[in-house]
Amino acid sequence: MNALAWLIPELTQPEWVAHGFIFAVNIGLLLFAKPILSLVDADEENRITLRIFRSVNLIILILHLLDIALLRVNDHYQNAFIKIGLNLAAVYTALYCYKLLCYLSRRRFGNEKTIDEKITFLDTYSSRLVDLLSLIFIVITLIYTLIKIWGANGLLETTGIFGIIAAFFAFTSNAWAPDIISGLIVLNSRILEDGDVVVVDGYPDEYIISKVSLIYIVLYDVRNNHRTLIRNSQFIKSKIDNLSRVASTDGLRKSITYKIGYPALPVNDQEQRVDQLNRYKSRIDRIFTSAFDNCCANKSVMINRDREFEWALTSTGDFALHYTLWVFLERIPNTKVTSSVRKHLIRSLFHVNEAVFTAAEIEGVSLSTPILNEVNFEHTEKDR
Repeated sequence: MNALAWLIPELTQPEWVAHGFIFAVNIGLLLFAKPILSLVDADEENRITLRIFRSVNLIILILHLLDIALLRVNDHYQNAFIKIGLNLAAVYTALYCYKLLCYLSRRRFGNEKTIDEKITFLDTYSSRLVDLLSLIFIVITLIYTLIKIWGANGLLETTGIFGIIAAFFAFTSNAWAPDIISGLIVLNSRILEDGDVVVVDGYPDEYIISKVSLIYIVLYDVRNNHRTLIRNSQFIKSKIDNLSRVASTDGLRKSITYKIGYPALPVNDQEQRVDQLNRYKSRIDRIFTSAFDNCCANKSVMINRDREFEWALTSTGDFALHYTLWVFLERIPNTKVTSSVRKHLIRSLFHVNEAVFTAAEIEGVSLSTPILNEVNFEHTEKDR
């Protein structure tokens, strides 16, 4: 007991109450960090944020205990550890307040959308402006609080920290301002939202928009199943096709090109040539018609069953006729699951391709087009 009493510093009752309050609040935040964060951040990134907040709580707790111990050892101790802990607490509070304000702005000014059968609130131009103003206010308040904690009031003068920060933002605006403005343009257009499937000019794969932040956009690669990060300014420089926003109720229009061999027609009889050619065209029409019927019977093929296939002879090559088949897919569902988009967008076209191949084999029309070589035998006097 004497050794324990020696370790405990001599503090007044109000000082002990203050230390006890700080200790209780820190323990409470450490224990209830997960439900508190879940109120404003329930996505996958909540795990990383949770670990960061709990780590900060542990560091503050250790610094608090060290501060109490040093108060007993050194009478001239200037509470450096508790000030460091207060700095971390101020940063902790600022981060949580920013997340809370972002959550409230999405609820108030954002768009409500159902993604994967869950109601979510997406950022809009108005909500992102509120987030930006909130960030500026919180950063200024945080800097002011840190200065007050350390008693460095001289930094609040005109030539102090705020002047340095203003100069820093002015000289670095070319690096971050275009991305923020581009992000606001994306949100203000209301054409690109979280969960939309897009194709960016210059990139062959399809992407799902996962998150539009102030600086960058997070995309899910549908085909390769990985995440992609691209800056906002770079994203809107390219042509962006939004596959989730169709131009008509027919659905998403996709095309597949088939190379079909030329028919073998009689050489001299014109009437026979016309008759054989019409029969050949009818066989090709039956191929695509039968493929549509088979796809309609297959529930795993996400085509618009109210819109029949379209096809046309689009090119006459040297070795084959190029027939283009246009397929109308159903509207892509609101989801961020890449496998669901692959089944809808990619696997459906594979099923259509297989149905066309099966119908072609049944009709006796081969989709293989071997290269045909014409050989001429020229006999010279020497060969004879």
